[in-house]
Amino acid sequence: MKTKLAPEELTAAKNARRLFLMLAELHKLGYEGLRATPYLSASGCNWRCCIVPACMTRRTYGARLAENVIYEALPRYSSADGEDYFGWANMKPKTPLILAKRFLVEFQKFAEQGKHPDPAYARWFAAMLSGFIAAACSRTKPCARVCREAGWERV
Repeated sequence: MKTKLAPEELTAAKNARRLFLMLAELHKLGYEGLRATPYLSASGCNWRCCIVPACMTRRTYGARLAENVIYEALPRYSSADGEDYFGWANMKPKTPLILAKRFLVEFQKFAEQGKHPDPAYARWFAAMLSGFIAAACSRTKPCARVCREAGWERV
């Protein structure tokens, strides 16, 4: 059974997917120590995701920020920003590789902390990403957890 998303949710899902593809490109460039930490805003209206080094995530659950991390200072995307990833307005084209290269320039401190091999995570992330289909998040796909946490329920 296919899942239908409202148009604004589909756009948000596509933007989230592009952000994840950017992280996959960073992994290919040797930054396998970078992690995605998705979460909802306090209001529950916007999906957010920080891209941080593994040392800033919880050891027990790597998709969550460590408790001592101040998230306001981190590279953070919000679905409220639409296609303006990390506040980068008027940037065209926004391919995952171009976004990754800009991330390396803009967030050099964070990127350098994640520049080390972690093939197990990179393989897991690639497998999760291969199941992320923006228009049809099935509860049996690896992307289902991302969709549930973002509030993208079946309609």
